[in-house]
Amino acid sequence: MMTLKERLTNVGSMRTWTDQIPFHYEYTAGVAGERFLRGLREGKILGSECPKCKKTYIPPKTYCLGCFVEVKKLREAGPEGTVAAVAESSVGFEGERLKRHKTFVFVGFTGVTGGLIHFGSGKGLKIGDRVAPRFKPVGSRKGSLLDIEGFFKT
Repeated sequence: MMTLKERLTNVGSMRTWTDQIPFHYEYTAGVAGERFLRGLREGKILGSECPKCKKTYIPPKTYCLGCFVEVKKLREAGPEGTVAAVAESSVGFEGERLKRHKTFVFVGFTGVTGGLIHFGSGKGLKIGDRVAPRFKPVGSRKGSLLDIEGFFKT
C-alpha cells in the first residue's frame, strides 16, 4: 500500500485525454404534458384539475399529488398570472455573455398549484405584478413552451 507521500509524488505520472461522449436523448412529454403542449399551440395555458379535491396543477399531472386520484380533466388557467419570482441573467444558455440581460419570471395563476417559468418583459418587473402571456402568431406555433414569447405586464 502506498503512503500519502508516495501517492502525491506519483501525481505527475497521471494520464489525461480529451474526448467526447455522444448522447442522443429523447424525452416524451407524457399524456398530460402532450395535452398541455397542444393547448399552448391553441393559445391556452391548461392545468389538470383533480375530480376529487378540485386542485389544479401546472404543469399538468396525470395523478393528483394530494388524493392520488387519476386526473383526466384539463381546465384553462389565466391567461393572466402573478409574478412570484424574478431573476435576471447576463449569461446565455451556452455560457456566452449577452449584450442585453434576460429576465425570467415564475408566474403563478389564481387557483393553481405550481406555475410556469418563462421570459418576462417590461421595465421593472417585480414580485406581485400582473402579467399575461404573448403567444406567437397562430401559424408559427409548434406545441412548445416557446410558443409563448414571454409574459408582459398588464
